[in-house]
Amino acid sequence: MEQAGKTVRTSVRALVEFILRSGDLDNRRSGMADREAMAEGSRIHRKIQQRRGAGYTPEVPLRYERAWPGYTLVIEGRADGICVVSPGASAGVWNGAEEVPAPVEAGAVLIEEIKGVYADLTRIEEPVPVHLAQAMCYACIYGQQHELTDIWISMTYVSIETEREKKFVRSYSLRELTDWFEELLEAWHKWAGFQVEWEKNRNASMRQLEFPFAYRPGQRELVADIYRTILRKKQLFVQAPTGIGKTIGTLTLLVR
Repeated sequence: MEQAGKTVRTSVRALVEFILRSGDLDNRRSGMADREAMAEGSRIHRKIQQRRGAGYTPEVPLRYERAWPGYTLVIEGRADGICVVSPGASAGVWNGAEEVPAPVEAGAVLIEEIKGVYADLTRIEEPVPVHLAQAMCYACIYGQQHELTDIWISMTYVSIETEREKKFVRSYSLRELTDWFEELLEAWHKWAGFQVEWEKNRNASMRQLEFPFAYRPGQRELVADIYRTILRKKQLFVQAPTGIGKTIGTLTLLVR
């Protein structure tokens, strides 16, 4: 999570992983397989997206904003694919699937979340909750923005080794998604409210701090340059001798 002034930004993935991730602390089962899956992820995503038919839009950016007391929350993310299903698009949407779901009616909007895995697809009996939660967030945000009454979600797992797909497809009402999303935000807000208030008190306690040392030769000029840069909201590149006090000079100004 990144805080800039009174705006708190987080990604959809970071939000759901923070609230919903579960499991033990032993990561020995993942190791190299997870790292390889991440490296292959972009390639698999592009290849799967290219299989889709007409009406399919890959990598759709989505943004949600909510004002809370003391700060504004901005959630951003990118849906792997959004499809307005038509008779000509249906076959392309399901192309390559290990199990072809029941047909989705023409005109329906479908959000697809793609996950590349090394696991045997036959062993995946249901979506991982944190994966499905990502797709539900995208569906809720998109549904609210486009005033939909319901929306379909396809949770698509792709074997990195065989490039076969297995889908879990379901229709959600926007009311159902909105209620779920509100509960997710409330759980996040309980933590974020404490965090924002703590940072506010921390910053206030440091504003009266003074530079703790006598200025060294060249250090006053450096601090003045840093101050003007911050005031003008610009960027400053500094090349100065070791020991002049670049770090302490900068930190003293940043907390004031």
